[in-house]
Parts: sequence; C-alpha cells; structure tokens
Amino acid sequence: MMATSAVEKIDYWQASILKEMELSRARFTHFAFEKHVHLDYHIGVVSHGGQRYHHRGCEYRLTPGNLSTLNPDESHNGQSIADGGYEALVMSLPTSYVQQVGQALNQGELFFNAPIQDDPWLRNYFIHLHQQLTLYQANISPMEAETLLLGFISELFYRHGKLRNLPSNSAKLSGAQLESIKQQFHSGLDQEFELEQLALTVGLSKFQFLRQFKAATGMTPHAYLKRLRLEYAKKALMRGDSAINTAHGLGFFDQSHFNKAFKQAFLITPAHFQKRVTP
Repeated sequence: MMATSAVEKIDYWQASILKEMELSRARFTHFAFEKHVHLDYHIGVVSHGGQRYHHRGCEYRLTPGNLSTLNPDESHNGQSIADGGYEALVMSLPTSYVQQVGQALNQGELFFNAPIQDDPWLRNYFIHLHQQLTLYQANISPMEAETLLLGFISELFYRHGKLRNLPSNSAKLSGAQLESIKQQFHSGLDQEFELEQLALTVGLSKFQFLRQFKAATGMTPHAYLKRLRLEYAKKALMRGDSAINTAHGLGFFDQSHFNKAFKQAFLITPAHFQKRVTP
C-alpha cells in the first residue's frame, strides 16, 4: 500500500506481513524536521547526501555507509547536511513487535545502544529488506519476507542493542524436531509455509526457531525450502517434465520466478538445462 505526502517528497508503504510497520522513502532538499519523538523504533539510511540531527545534546551525521537507530520517545530533529539535499529509507518497527522478540529470549525490553551505527553490512541488509517489503513485496512469499525481517531484527539488536546472546535456559530445537520440519518441506513442496506455524509445531517462538534452524543447517528455513524445490526441479526436468508444470508443482509463483531462481542457483536456465540432460 503506498501513499504520497505533499511535503517535498515522501512515499509510504504498509508491509503485508506486519500491518503496524510503516516504511517510507523520502527526498528532501530544504525541508527541516523540528524536534519530535516517535512512538516506535525508527531505523533509517541515506542513499545519497546526508542528514544531521541533534539527539540528547549531541549532533550526529547520517551519511551513506551507516545506519540510524532511534528508540521510541527520544527527541531529535533533522535537516540536510548540504544544499543538494538527501534521500532516506526509513522503517518504523512497532514496540509491541520488538518486545515480543525480547520476551521470546527472556531479554525483557530491547533498546538501541546509540543513534548511529557504523555497520556497512547491516546497512546493506536493511536496504535489501526495505526494497523487498516495498518495491518487490508482491514477488516474495510471506515466509521469505518474515525470515528477512526477523533476521534483520536479530542481527540489529545482537550487534547494537542489549541482546548479546541466547539465554542458556532457552528452548532448543532437537534433532528429531529438525528432521520433522525437513520432512514437512519434502512432502509439501507446493505449499506455503509460515514461520509461526512451523515454530508452533516444535514449541518455539518464531525468533527462536529461525535462529536455531539456521544454526543447525547453516540456512534459513526459507533458503532451505527454496533449495529443496530447485533440487527437485532438476530431477523433474531430467524426467522430461515441462518447465511450467515443474514450476507450478513445486510452489513457485510462476515460470518467470522459477527461471530466475533456477538460473541464480545453477547458472543455466531450466530450458537449457533440460536440453543438456535429456536425449
């Protein structure tokens, strides 16, 4: 969902996986924010130019390469560093959602440790996540979108918040439970899975399940399922099944989505692969 403000230029979106989350892309030249606060956690980057703002008596400069992390109810202002203006991507995370993450790990309330983070890797992750939840959200599954979001939140607070490690008494994903999840994937390749439902089947929170599945396999549940689908796709193509039937039978949105994923994984299109491996 997108709406446009009359202020210089701000585009707004609502992500389908979390209705209370606000996403925006802003382009400002002369507009300056007066001192204000937010109800939610605000995370942002600038793609070009720079923004300066005052926060708790100090001036901070948000430039390409770092990440802005503001806790709820912290007053700040904002304006362009130079005459050329700046462009910013912003995500507003509801406090209720962030605290669910903290409660899932017995960590209580979570807060950022500083208003600016020098973390290029996490900044790039944020830009990718923002694009997936705004410009491309029609092309990703709910599980992929939520995996990206939870992965970002966990890394963000692990690196730059109070959360530093999992509590020793947290629930664990057993080997038998892991195999059960894998079997669900093998037997339901054409189905849509949700993190919350998968986590419930093994008695974990979404956050715990995502971290522990990745720790056990080296992949997120979405990435693991996607690879399974592609492996089964190769076998189907080798049997002579059509690309369109293969895509439909293995849970891809359409043939274009299948072609892109297949080529990204194997450096060859499904059609070319099939010609090479069948008489």
